[in-house]
Amino acid sequence: MADGRGRGRVVGPVLAVLLVLAVVGFAVVPRVVGGDDEGAGGGKVTEVRVLAGSETREFFTDPAVTARLADAGYRLRVDTAGSREIVGRDLSDYDIALPSNTPLADLIRKKYQITRATYVPFSSPIAVATFTSIADMLAANGLIRDDGPTKLLDLGRYLDLVAKDTRWSQLANNTSFDTDRSVLISSTDVRTSNSAALYLALASYVANGNTVVSDRAKADQLAENLAPLFLRQGYLNSTSQEPFDDYLTIGVGKNPMVIVYEAQFRERQIAKDDSIDSEMALLYPSPTIFAKHTVVPLSDAGDEVGQLLATDERLQSLAVRHGFRPAIRGVDVGRLGVDQPPRLVDVVEPPVPDISEQMIKKIDELYTQGPR
Repeated sequence: MADGRGRGRVVGPVLAVLLVLAVVGFAVVPRVVGGDDEGAGGGKVTEVRVLAGSETREFFTDPAVTARLADAGYRLRVDTAGSREIVGRDLSDYDIALPSNTPLADLIRKKYQITRATYVPFSSPIAVATFTSIADMLAANGLIRDDGPTKLLDLGRYLDLVAKDTRWSQLANNTSFDTDRSVLISSTDVRTSNSAALYLALASYVANGNTVVSDRAKADQLAENLAPLFLRQGYLNSTSQEPFDDYLTIGVGKNPMVIVYEAQFRERQIAKDDSIDSEMALLYPSPTIFAKHTVVPLSDAGDEVGQLLATDERLQSLAVRHGFRPAIRGVDVGRLGVDQPPRLVDVVEPPVPDISEQMIKKIDELYTQGPR
C-alpha cells in the first residue's frame, strides 16, 4: 500500500446501502440528515475502513461516538481481529490499522512503508480479572500486596508457582477453589493476541532478573522456560474479548484468573450494567505493562480520523467512559462521574519487536511437542 493513498471513500446513498449489505463486520453508522448520506453540516460523509483490536469494539459502536464522528464528517466501518493478526492481514482495503500495541504498529508501518505519524488516542494497562475469594487466597499465600485500594499481584512469586506446577489444592487457606487444576492465569493465544504477547513480555522481564530481554540466545531460553504459561492452558482464544466474556458469564469455575485490559473491566464498572458484581476483583500484576492503542493511518482520511480520535475532547471523554486512559491529560475523569484509575508506578516496556517475535516463534514451535 502506497503511503500516498487518497482521502478514503465518499459514498452516496445507493453505494452506502450496498456496502452495508456486503461488508462483514460491524458498521459505525452516522446520523442521516435529510434522508441523504450527509454529515450534520450537510456535507458528504467520508467512509473510513478500520481494522482494530477486539477490545475497542464497544467504543466504536457507542452511538455517542458514531454521532460525534458523523458531526465531523466521517463514518467508520470497523472490523476487529486479534492485534497480532492485524499485522499479517492484507490492509489494502483499510484506511486505519489500530492494534493495541505500539511495536505492532511499527511493524505495520515498516511492512507498508508508511511515513505518516501514528496516534495513540488511549491506552490501558494489563490487569488480571479474578474473584474476591481467589484474591483472598492468593493474599494468604503471599502473592498479593495492597497499595491503598489497589491490589498488586507479585508476578515473580506467581511464576515460581507455575515453575513448580503448583495446584490450587496445594495452596494454604484454600476453602473456595479446591481443585487439582494447575495454578494458571488464563490468557489468549500468544501467537495471535496482543494481550498474551504483553503477558509474555512481563513474564520474560521478571524471569530475566527484572530486565527487558535484549539477547537472542537468552530470548530462546526464556521462551522455553515460560512456555508452560500458555501450553498448560489447552485451547486458547485469539482475541481478548472472548475470555473476558467467559469470565463474566461462566464465572470462577472456568477461569479463576484472566489476563485482561484494565479498560475491559472498568468499562463494565462504569456502565453499571451489573455484569461486574461484588464477588469480582481486578488485580494489577507487579510489574505491569501498558497497551498503547495505536492508530496507523493508511490514507489521508485515516490520518484525519486518527488525529480526531487523539485530540477531540468529546471523543476522549467517551474513551474514558469505555474504561480507557485518554491521551489528553486534561480530561476531567471525576467530572464524568468516573473514579480515577490507580496510579501505577511499576511499569515496564516490552522487548523490541524482533525479540518479542523470536520468543513467540519459539513457543509456537513448542506447541507441536505438547504441554510440559
